[in-house]
Amino acid sequence: MMKTMRSFRVSGTATGSKKSKQLDEITILANPDTLRRIAIFLIGAAHDMEVNQLDHVHLQDTIKGFSYDNHVDIIVHGEPKKR
Repeated sequence: MMKTMRSFRVSGTATGSKKSKQLDEITILANPDTLRRIAIFLIGAAHDMEVNQLDHVHLQDTIKGFSYDNHVDIIVHGEPKKR
């Protein structure tokens, strides 16, 4: 079992839409190799955001030949800055 985790939200857009909406769950339909590559992207994004102080990172920027016909962009955002 995973240790406790700070709260987070997931949002997404439907195919062909530009309007984002908050989601309660996500389903990733992929083979094990693709899931590992997504996991590597997420770990790398966390590192880049922490070390390089980036506010977000796109999966599409890391995939050679990215295409919305074959891929879904995953955009990882950092926590909002506290005011």
